[in-house]
Amino acid sequence: MIPTLIELARPLPPLTYLAPEGLQVGMRVHVKVRNSLTWGLVLGSDANPPRAKLKPIEAVLDPFPLLPPKLRDLLKFAADYYGCGLAHLMALCLPQHVQADWQTPLSEGERLCDLRAADSWQRLMDIGDAWHDGRQSLPSLFHRRELRGAGLTEVCRTSLPHPVKVNATQGRVLSALETAGGSMLESELIETAQVSASVLNTLEKHGLIERVRRLDLLSQKREDVVHKQVVLNEEQRKAIDGIAMQTFGVHLLYGVTGSGKTEVYLELAQRVLESGKRVLWLVPEIGLTPRLLARLEARFPGRVAVGHAGLNNTEKQADVVRLLKDEAPLFVGVRNAVLAPLRDIGLIVVDEEQEASYKSEEHPRINARDLAIKRAQIENCPIVLGTATPSLESWHAAQSGRYKLLQLLERPAGSQLPRVLVVDLRECYKAARKKVVFSPLLLKAMNETLERREQVMLLLNRRGFENFWMCRACGRTLDCPHCSVSLTFHKGAYRLRCHLCGWETAPPEICPHCGTEHLRGVGEGTEQIEDQLSALFPAARILRLDRDTTQRRGALEAGLLAAEQGEVDILVGTQMLAKGHTFPKLTLVGILNADLGLKIADFRAAERTFHLLTQVAGRAGRADLPGRVILQTYSPDHPAIVHAVAQNFIGFAEAELPYRQGMGYPPYAAMSLYRSEGESPEAAIEPLRQLKTRLATIPSLRILGPLEAPIAKVKDRYRMQLILKARIRNSLSEAMHLAPIKPDGPITLDRDPLSFGT
Repeated sequence: MIPTLIELARPLPPLTYLAPEGLQVGMRVHVKVRNSLTWGLVLGSDANPPRAKLKPIEAVLDPFPLLPPKLRDLLKFAADYYGCGLAHLMALCLPQHVQADWQTPLSEGERLCDLRAADSWQRLMDIGDAWHDGRQSLPSLFHRRELRGAGLTEVCRTSLPHPVKVNATQGRVLSALETAGGSMLESELIETAQVSASVLNTLEKHGLIERVRRLDLLSQKREDVVHKQVVLNEEQRKAIDGIAMQTFGVHLLYGVTGSGKTEVYLELAQRVLESGKRVLWLVPEIGLTPRLLARLEARFPGRVAVGHAGLNNTEKQADVVRLLKDEAPLFVGVRNAVLAPLRDIGLIVVDEEQEASYKSEEHPRINARDLAIKRAQIENCPIVLGTATPSLESWHAAQSGRYKLLQLLERPAGSQLPRVLVVDLRECYKAARKKVVFSPLLLKAMNETLERREQVMLLLNRRGFENFWMCRACGRTLDCPHCSVSLTFHKGAYRLRCHLCGWETAPPEICPHCGTEHLRGVGEGTEQIEDQLSALFPAARILRLDRDTTQRRGALEAGLLAAEQGEVDILVGTQMLAKGHTFPKLTLVGILNADLGLKIADFRAAERTFHLLTQVAGRAGRADLPGRVILQTYSPDHPAIVHAVAQNFIGFAEAELPYRQGMGYPPYAAMSLYRSEGESPEAAIEPLRQLKTRLATIPSLRILGPLEAPIAKVKDRYRMQLILKARIRNSLSEAMHLAPIKPDGPITLDRDPLSFGT
């Protein structure tokens, strides 16, 4: 036993334990921390162990590193780049309960546990290398000995010789197992041998068979879709031919909404799978996976696995095991899927590459799009970044030649982009002498659309009933006592809620500040829009989709499916409706307040607004029916609004990039955000002052702050921040190594931040 560094998926520095000599970096072990059992990751031997008495590890969980070697290289890069621990990244790609079965047999009657007992770690490493390379078959590596919980039971023949005396029914079981190669699913075995479960119980009691649990055969419920072969148009074929396979290259597939980018992905995936390699397919949100999965399953039956936060633990484990065993050559998932244990990748697809949801706002703060590019480089395969509204970073890279630009500028089958009409809400206010939620033009268009039995979608990127409550006597708002934000009123629950910490209370009858009864709600959310629509269109079938209505598992998927099948007349919701969905009967899209995103103090506010408006406008008229978009705004002359109305991304980029260059913002600079929290403002700012002093020695850095975060308090913790800007990323890496952030310290680091307002 030698001193070994073990890293935990906790805000702690690596700890030293006694472990067997020969454990390889990347193997998981069980250790005790303050008498509680947890898992940790082996980092290697400790050259300078502490003088204190060291605890031994409790158990070795993995016989060898389970992740493919190239994925391990990616984790090392990500840990160094984002300043996080390998154990934190490991938790994203390998569920804790996916563990190897030490009873797994090897040649000549040996088992993995026999090598563990003999401390033959080098031989275990060699077996692991052979398994990863495909030279060693370990079919029962992930069996579970306990039969409790979800999964499918498999019956395996043991190494005991065939007994002389067995009855006819027992003989049929043993013969069926031997014919099948030694193992069968229990249900199939009972049907094949025409026996009852009691016969299996008897054979198991005598040690002739054993039953184990298999997670990797679980199938998730997916919509049945018949695969329709689509004839690619000239633009799509040209885009496909422009991608060099079996070599690394970043390709930006810029296609207007509805131009058939998915068909390009499918054709590329078909070619890669036929070549024997694998495909990693990333989507930004859970809501995009059900329909996509149905299409993928129809085209590649039995070859698709999936990963996202909407799955339960058993489903996640099942598909990860399928990947580890090379039984699912196509993996589709959201952000963390970039770290999926998929080997021998021949293509990576990042759909809607501009989406901020690819960037994690929690530790570890990875960016899945950027890591996907690095993974493609490690795997030496092409990566396709697809979008109708590229991020300005990707667009600039394509314009400068670092990415290859591929374009789809027309919709297939003759469908046209929707016609966009702009309503100036300032003029509506003057005419009505009050605030207008639904302009006369929008109401008329909605009536006409519903009379034709077509669908309407209304977007308001703000949930709840009223945005905040204010006293008209003293002018103060009702704020969260734990955060620096106002409370949002939810009428259905009759609660004022904080959307940051979740604190809620019943609405008071009098103002808690001045004692008067002049409290009034201000602003509209999707809940209020649904309420008003019910009064305006009592016969219409209305569906609201936002975070409040989709908390229950499967609710979002069920709502989207109902809308696709024409069971909804009016669909109202937040930005989750804007991307990737196709509703054949949707011909009218109304954007109720296009200005909301422009009011945020963030240099990306205009870009996000343009993306959202363009994406939601693209939902209309995607089938045979022509579409219309009515965009209501108080800022009709803002460049983001003007170019979104014209569906003109190139014009927007030409207007926005010079501003970014002049101000030294990405893509012309790299940024890091250091944030500190404390029980008081002074406690929060002092660590950042010390950090700034240390970093001042790097001449290529521009340091802004420390100063108060846009939301100064969250969950009773005061927040300060320090921003670093540099022309090259290496300067930010130099800063990280000069002043490393302690895992258990008050400061957190966000490399390449996308959001500064939370």
